[in-house]
Amino acid sequence: MKYDIFISYRREGGYDTAKHLNDLLVRDGYRVSFDIDTLRNGDFDIQLLSRIEECKDFILIVDKHAFDRTLDHSFDSTKDWMRCELAHALKHKKNIIPVFLSGVTGFPDGLPDDIVNVTKKNGPEYNRYYFNDFYETLKKRFLHKRRNHLRPFVLILTILLLIYLIVGILSHLDLLDIATPSNNEQNLIHADKTTSREDVVNIEFYSRDNVYDDIYDDLFAKVDDVEYKIDLPKDICLNVIEQRDFDMDGVNDVLVENVQAFGGNGIGNSYFFVKYSGDGFFKVSNEFGLSVWERPTIEIWNGVLSVLIIESNVGMNREEHVMIKERYILKQGEAEKVETLNKQGVTVVKEVRNTDFNEEDDVNKVIVMEHDLNNDGINEKFLVKYWARWNSVLFDLIINDIEYSCHYGDYRVGISHSVSNGYHDIVLGDDIILKWNGKNYEGSTDDTIIIID
Repeated sequence: MKYDIFISYRREGGYDTAKHLNDLLVRDGYRVSFDIDTLRNGDFDIQLLSRIEECKDFILIVDKHAFDRTLDHSFDSTKDWMRCELAHALKHKKNIIPVFLSGVTGFPDGLPDDIVNVTKKNGPEYNRYYFNDFYETLKKRFLHKRRNHLRPFVLILTILLLIYLIVGILSHLDLLDIATPSNNEQNLIHADKTTSREDVVNIEFYSRDNVYDDIYDDLFAKVDDVEYKIDLPKDICLNVIEQRDFDMDGVNDVLVENVQAFGGNGIGNSYFFVKYSGDGFFKVSNEFGLSVWERPTIEIWNGVLSVLIIESNVGMNREEHVMIKERYILKQGEAEKVETLNKQGVTVVKEVRNTDFNEEDDVNKVIVMEHDLNNDGINEKFLVKYWARWNSVLFDLIINDIEYSCHYGDYRVGISHSVSNGYHDIVLGDDIILKWNGKNYEGSTDDTIIIID
């Protein structure tokens, strides 16, 4: 996917504003690189810089501590991600737009040579109390016009629509009567209907208006060839997940994914059901799930169809890691939670967690964890560091004076009781097991091969 805008910020201090901007810009049709959620391996820096090269606009969120690390000569500049991002944007002559948050009036003195030219850049005046004015000024005066990614498709659809209308006019003498949607007190949603049919048997849900990729902003239902538009909030982005008879009443319902942040990278998704209640009435259930990153599992539970989701707060904050399985069924038009399971981590001999670091020392601090992995009487050393962007830990491992590096971040690294080829296994996160293969440690997640080398 090509990006229009890159947003650079410090997670501590600039995240809330950056996320707010991302959500609005994506809603308005821009493709924004906001958080690097998919770059959790050794290619992180390469892909990050390539995203900057794709963009025309580079928004820099400047809070009062944004350049503290940059001005600290003892800090490793190669790990100062905001500085690296900014330097690359300047090098490639991107349209850099600084946004100075409350209490910041400009750039500090003494910026290094690779980013000092940012002091010549201007941006819109930011005021959180008049945010709408700031946002409109940003779009009109500072950003390039967004790319029209859908123009060829819109042209084709327009031509097909004209043909359809002409054929319809020639073949029908009466114009179709389109009703206006309305909500009743029981949250039953009356859709825009094109005609009336009784004894409904067949129903199909679908979307038309593609925002990008597999994300849409509308939902339709066709009941025995009669089309209805489902009344949903105007700012929602969605994806049709599954059409099944979830409540076993003989008529298919639909499970819909609410793509929160309009496909941005900073937040997971939620879900809801839509049920046809007859006579042109539809009911939209309550939402369930707050931060779901994996596609839900649909399976039989106690004789009825259920939806199993996994909630996770990984990388969202500095709180203790939590992963929960929740099971929902459709009952009387509402999503009802029927089961909750908390994931337990593999037990370990010893471990280092993200919560062992704090905001003051997370950048430079290294926690040393020692253990005799191969039972030769000599302790091996784990040099554990903190990855602030994703609230994760990374580590280097020293075995017989040879240093091995792990570029996969997770909330903890631990030493397992189990042994493979003479060495204790290593545990990442809850249950990712790395085993010694005679040369190095290796393992895998569902979609990533992990090698410590």
